[in-house]
Amino acid sequence: MALKWLRDNLRHLKFILWGVVLVFVLLVFVDWGAGRAGGGGGGKAIVRVGNRSVSEAEFLDEMRRLDQRFSQIYGEQWNELRGQVDLARQTANMFIDRELQLAEASRIGLAVSREELQEVILEDPSFRDESGAFVGTETYKRIIRAYFRTTPEEFEERLTEDLLIGKLNTLAERNAWISDDEVDREFRRQRELSDFDVIQLRYEPFLSAVEITDEDARAAFEANAEDYYREEQRVIRYLLVETSRLRRTLPVDDAELRAYYDQHIDEFLEGEQARARHILFRLAPDANEVTRGEVELRANGVASIARSGGDFAALAAEHSEDPGSKEMGGDLGWFGRGQMVPEFEDVVFSAKPGDIVGPIKSQFGYHVIKVEGFRPEHQQPFEEVQEQVRFRVLEDRAVGEAEARAGVLARRLKAENPVTQDQWQSVADEDEAVVLNQSPPFSAGEAVAGASDGPELADAAFGSSVGEITGPVAVPRGWIVWQLAEVREAGIPPLENVREEVEQKLRRERAVELATDQGRQLAERWRGGEDGSTLAAEYGSNVTEARQHRRGQVVGALGVMPGLDNAVFSAKADAVIGPIKAGVAGGVVVAKINTLDLVDPIELANSRDDLRARLMTERGAQLMRSIIIERRRDTVVTVDNEFLQRFAPTSS
Repeated sequence: MALKWLRDNLRHLKFILWGVVLVFVLLVFVDWGAGRAGGGGGGKAIVRVGNRSVSEAEFLDEMRRLDQRFSQIYGEQWNELRGQVDLARQTANMFIDRELQLAEASRIGLAVSREELQEVILEDPSFRDESGAFVGTETYKRIIRAYFRTTPEEFEERLTEDLLIGKLNTLAERNAWISDDEVDREFRRQRELSDFDVIQLRYEPFLSAVEITDEDARAAFEANAEDYYREEQRVIRYLLVETSRLRRTLPVDDAELRAYYDQHIDEFLEGEQARARHILFRLAPDANEVTRGEVELRANGVASIARSGGDFAALAAEHSEDPGSKEMGGDLGWFGRGQMVPEFEDVVFSAKPGDIVGPIKSQFGYHVIKVEGFRPEHQQPFEEVQEQVRFRVLEDRAVGEAEARAGVLARRLKAENPVTQDQWQSVADEDEAVVLNQSPPFSAGEAVAGASDGPELADAAFGSSVGEITGPVAVPRGWIVWQLAEVREAGIPPLENVREEVEQKLRRERAVELATDQGRQLAERWRGGEDGSTLAAEYGSNVTEARQHRRGQVVGALGVMPGLDNAVFSAKADAVIGPIKAGVAGGVVVAKINTLDLVDPIELANSRDDLRARLMTERGAQLMRSIIIERRRDTVVTVDNEFLQRFAPTSS
């Protein structure tokens, strides 16, 4: 569907070539030198993607370039890191991804015209003289042969491919449009912070105080009768061969785990990471110029001490206002791109190990940062991911075994045709991986609760007759064999058929009302200055602290609470808000806001385009990655693992 969508939107494509070209010219063409015509140079094939093969010479050339690139990025540290990075595997993945992208671009009809290619070459600073004019055809050819070490024909072929891949990636990115509302929500989610305390009043303690008479239930049912209207519904009973139960009983040896790891090794790559310490000097978003200057002056003073040889960890313990890292000498541990705010991330990944940078300003305040080191993208060793591998191997095996056992069950049930629940239960009891279930009533087009996520099973049940046995059928939890047990006609059922549902709903509503009344009392007393912990104890609850809280984060054991988030970030510091219905957490909550850091509307407006571009790039990259994974399943890809093993990392 994603690919059809891309093709349908192809007419809207407007792409930018120059940035793409500059990157590829500087990083990819240097020392390219190997042709592509069906084989890519002499020697045995190390990688094959469809009809395209990569020779040993071509492969080694590219791997050397990758090594040089890492050396330029990490400097002397690369000598220590080289033994941890599987350069050969990364090189193989680069070739595979590139060929799959080219195939995808061709499949959806993308092309690069001769005019586009010429325009890019003429605009490239490498081929201009001091006056800015094109250097001429002969000089252009000499530059290609001398600097890029290839022929003009091969250079232009490679450049055409790079432009084609650039078009494909830009197409994915441009179709990943992000609206203003999405950008604003993400900006606020990233930037806005609050410290607050929450007291929850659950509804369950009030249930015993709620009495529901027959008249209450009947009145609630009649007032909301349409809520209980049912389309025609079906009920099935089914035997489930559960893969999770099978997984606990199936054997697997280390050799099988190692073989799976070797065959799926590219799935266990860890991206580039940095480690840093920081000293945070907090600054409120609405601080005046005097306060801002004072905080910046303190940050500069501590930064000077650190650059003069001061113990950074000791300085962090003394001065940092980040409670999460202060006691650890400011240590933030290892983190990848996208985990820190952009201002912080940009300076860290642009620095060198040992550098002290800053102070730099973010929505938190001013940071003085010491960069401890970097870990490039590296292959996670087998020992580190062994349990993940074990789960995957057993999950695959359990699915196959579940299907086989379900097939045996289906043949038996169709032959014996059991009718009663006891007869079905006796069959289930013979296998510890099999359980008997009966579905709740369901309508056509719905998921069958507990059995399926989609409508396929329900649709099959509506095409079945009572007593008919069907299966085996794959479901999220394993494989099932099922029988249509009951048909319920459409309409509003009598009260007696839904009395339990009506009474439960009414009892809960009234219990929440009682909790809300107490929540109002609690909120008033909290606003009046009474201690939160004392109030919580009196009301049979406790205080949950939310610190440095962002929208969408969990609030302790209460989980994610969108209603509370909206109220918190719409209020003012020191306010007591609530009671607010707690949703899935149950009951109501009352909160006292201690601090509130909100975004500046002007900053939001100024940052909107940059953030939109960043989100579009991320979403486009995700889309391209999913396309590559999909195409890789459909394409014959072979890798000479024995050859790659010669260059495997020597240490973890």
